[in-house]
Amino acid sequence: MTRIVEVLLDSFKHEAKQARVVIDVARKAKSRFAPKKGLRTLEALVNHIAQIPTLDPSFYSGELESMEAAQKVEKDLWCKDVDDALILFDEGVEDASERFAEMSDDELLAKNLRPFYETGEEHNWAYYIPEMTRHIAMHKMQLWMYLKLSGLDVNMMTYYGVTSE
Repeated sequence: MTRIVEVLLDSFKHEAKQARVVIDVARKAKSRFAPKKGLRTLEALVNHIAQIPTLDPSFYSGELESMEAAQKVEKDLWCKDVDDALILFDEGVEDASERFAEMSDDELLAKNLRPFYETGEEHNWAYYIPEMTRHIAMHKMQLWMYLKLSGLDVNMMTYYGVTSE
């Protein structure tokens, strides 16, 4: 019988695999590119995506208890280039996957999680794993658009993680 976590991790890993391709293409763009003043640079966006698999579980679990703590971790995780960002992303995906794969369905469904920035009822990992997957997907599209706007020849095959190699 398939466990709930296996279904959730399948979607998470699939989205991460696609995002990895888009991040990899970012090495062809200028790191300081931003489509408009006031928006993140491409370098900052790549870093943000690379940090999601590491940071999001820490937010959801309550391991990070304030915005200041989160910003310190973000600063510590900052990558100087796409190669380092891909290493961080891969390690984060692997760590998150291992963390969740070890959970029983009862642990996955226990409503005992609330990040410091949320109010209201607690949620469970079955709620937050898809949230993390959507977070990656949203910024994958944003990065893809940055790449397109910077003049790179990216298309929907790039977005869906299909490489020409």
